[in-house]
Amino acid sequence: MKVLYLTPGCFDKGGISRYNRYQIQTLRDLYGNESVRVLSLAGPQPGDFEEPFHVHWHAKGPDVLSKIKFTLQLVYQTLIWTPDLILTAHVNFSGLAKLVSKIRNTKTLLNTYGLEVWSGFKKLPFWGLKNTDHVISDCYYTARYLESEGLRKKGTVKVIWDCVDLDRFFPNEKVNEEALAQYHIPDPREYKLIVSLGRISKKAAHKGYDRLIQVFSVIHKRFPEARLVLAGKGDWIGELREMADKLGVMQKITFTGMIYEKHLVDIYRMAYVFSLASDRGKGRGEGIPLTPLEAMACGVPIIVGNQDGSQEAVIGEENGFVIDPMDINNHAEKLAQLLRDQKLRDEKAKNAVALVHRYFSYLEFREKHKKLFDEIGLVSH
Repeated sequence: MKVLYLTPGCFDKGGISRYNRYQIQTLRDLYGNESVRVLSLAGPQPGDFEEPFHVHWHAKGPDVLSKIKFTLQLVYQTLIWTPDLILTAHVNFSGLAKLVSKIRNTKTLLNTYGLEVWSGFKKLPFWGLKNTDHVISDCYYTARYLESEGLRKKGTVKVIWDCVDLDRFFPNEKVNEEALAQYHIPDPREYKLIVSLGRISKKAAHKGYDRLIQVFSVIHKRFPEARLVLAGKGDWIGELREMADKLGVMQKITFTGMIYEKHLVDIYRMAYVFSLASDRGKGRGEGIPLTPLEAMACGVPIIVGNQDGSQEAVIGEENGFVIDPMDINNHAEKLAQLLRDQKLRDEKAKNAVALVHRYFSYLEFREKHKKLFDEIGLVSH
């Protein structure tokens, strides 16, 4: 089987890029490197993954010239290379991919995640979503949304949860002193760190860093050993600092700035609890975010929101809590439960590791893709 893979970008550290990288690796593992060609609209940029990642071709980004070149490359590869499948990693490319697929009667497959499908469409992506041959969602929440809104027929969206590299993300009580010093993080051997990690940008405000600061302001006096760590870079940090200062908690909050990939696992391991309670709306919301899953793999209980796919990372409250992201007091109480009850926290941490191995391993991710490709009649040449 030959697969032409279309991605808006797989070099940055965002969740969609990570999903794309795991998916591309899956295709290469199943069908061989020569059977997979990746076209990326965006190329590598400063601040992206430090490890190189091979693609067949890439443009420079979302400018008009790059989009034209991307379209021409798609047509060329379809005509000359004749792929069996065009896999589109974002709904914005779905209409274009479906049109080009008609040249060779090529099968099409589309990835969907979260906010991009409930934030409105232009005509071509709307048509592409409804008419692409097969659709993957990274969570059941988005799959149900697509079907309930009539964007896909019931039962036609295949759910494949994101995955974690368990050879890299696993518990380790040893503290990385280099990471501790570089990001000025309070020592987790002395403090209980509440950690959140991601893009701290205004465009990603749904991730709820402002609400988490409010939650922390509610509990910090009851738990003097607690500290809040907001890991990541973005244009929202200045305003969040001002907010924390007004609430009187800035001295107990650390903004790390950009986390280097080599230190990512160390940041998770320092956490006493990981919290990412996103809200949903136009331009807002998540599929199933990868950061809580990676935290789970490192032996950390999680708190997530109930308005989007995030809730699927918590299974029966065994590994954490699902909360209404807008309910500051309930969020604070769930944190308080974990902060005051070490046994409860450790039990959920242990369960987190077991559950991520059961449901979110790369092997499980790859097997689900293989099963899907077998079902739609795609086999190796």
